[in-house]
Amino acid sequence: MKKINEDFIKEIKEVIQSSKINFILGAGASCPYLPLLNDIEEKFVNAKTEVERTKVCREYFDKVMFPNLDILNSGSSLDVKAKTKLVNTISTYKSFFKYISSILMKRKSTLLSKQANIFTTNIDIFNEFSLEELNIEMNDGFCGLIKPKFDPSNFKKSYFKRSLHFELLSEIPTINLVKLHGSLTWMKDKNFKNIEYSRLSMLNEIHKSSNDLSFIKEYEKLFIINPEKKKLEDTVLDTIYYDLLRIFSEEMEKENTVLFIIGFSLNDEHIQDLIFRSINSNPTLKVYIFCYDLNSVTDINKKIESQSRKYQNIEIIEPNDNKDENRLELKVITDSLFNKILI
Repeated sequence: MKKINEDFIKEIKEVIQSSKINFILGAGASCPYLPLLNDIEEKFVNAKTEVERTKVCREYFDKVMFPNLDILNSGSSLDVKAKTKLVNTISTYKSFFKYISSILMKRKSTLLSKQANIFTTNIDIFNEFSLEELNIEMNDGFCGLIKPKFDPSNFKKSYFKRSLHFELLSEIPTINLVKLHGSLTWMKDKNFKNIEYSRLSMLNEIHKSSNDLSFIKEYEKLFIINPEKKKLEDTVLDTIYYDLLRIFSEEMEKENTVLFIIGFSLNDEHIQDLIFRSINSNPTLKVYIFCYDLNSVTDINKKIESQSRKYQNIEIIEPNDNKDENRLELKVITDSLFNKILI
């Protein structure tokens, strides 16, 4: 068990200098603007009829999906309280990516690429919106300008810039954004076989649905995985989901890799299994789990203790106490750790 202090900051500085950098960002990273909905999986499990399931889908849509439209227009239609939450959440993401990009640029190793992988179970658009606002290069799986198409092979592209006068070539920091549960910017094509890029165009159509039948018809055009144990419902989604999990697994198997887990409770069984399998098979993998509060420390400890571990390469980072200002949300971690690494 560790806390963010001078010794820990020094440790992370050394780890980052020699490691391939990976993050898992969970729903906690998009708070306070988007709610956690901790009981949503249980509601999906308990929905025995189509009517009950549709009701749960509507709740998930209304609370987590539809509010994404306000990210694009900077919350112009929101009240003061909601707009403040939105502005603060965007600011947190921007600070996080600004520091990670600077860390990639300034680290000394010439053997490691200037890339970081962001694996997220979030379907919201905070990551890509913030990266684009900051003009940071990003691989999100899409290729093309007129009709962008998604393909997992598009990840891991590297970007270089050549100086005008001396032909010097330098690598540009790049973020690989792998959205493990799909995204609101993903939409099934007319044949339901490929993923097309959508600028949230489907959300208004779903919102305007007058009855349950039309709602579900539009809802199912989204390329997302609902937060439930029965995650896969068609072969196309099944294929994409496992392709993305395979990318995550392959990154965790690489030598000298570090994984920072933020705002993620390890409740997703597939991802949890891959993490613990990698911990057992890769002694050079370092995993740091940041616990939001002291209650989540207990929960994470139980999950870890239930696993037999071959190597002691996992660390739990706990807050000093349960005071709001000390809870390990993305903003606190960014300000108290990643910002300090640059100093």
